[in-house]
Amino acid sequence: MKKKILFLAIAVTAFTLLSCGGSAEKQSTKPESVEVAESAKVMVYYFHGKQRCKTCLAIQKVAEQTINEKFAENKDVKFIELDYSDKANEALVEKYQVANSSLIIVSGDGFTDLTNIAFANAIRNPNELKEKIVAEVNNYLNQ
Repeated sequence: MKKKILFLAIAVTAFTLLSCGGSAEKQSTKPESVEVAESAKVMVYYFHGKQRCKTCLAIQKVAEQTINEKFAENKDVKFIELDYSDKANEALVEKYQVANSSLIIVSGDGFTDLTNIAFANAIRNPNELKEKIVAEVNNYLNQ
């Protein structure tokens, strides 16, 4: 039974990795300068590659909409999308050990990786992802 569960976990991971790299869709917006945004208390980073699957695009959409809707007036919260394959983003990619599309909330030296929650909910249950993003951002704002 344990072997079946392990095989299933590996298969799901492989499918996610392959589907994220196999799409012909490109990023639609140019990322902001990281230097400007790092002055915010809470950073919501969405890392992606040059090609993205439907789920990867949904993660960005949900995360960006959530920040724009819930924290638009709060200058202490910033959403930034970054191409993890771009050399300019290498330091952040290494710091947060990004290898694939990732959703990471950062404040000071602390960070929360919401990637698994994002992949599980961005398409089927975006409200759950939104709630988790809001909760994590509020947690960091209240520290």
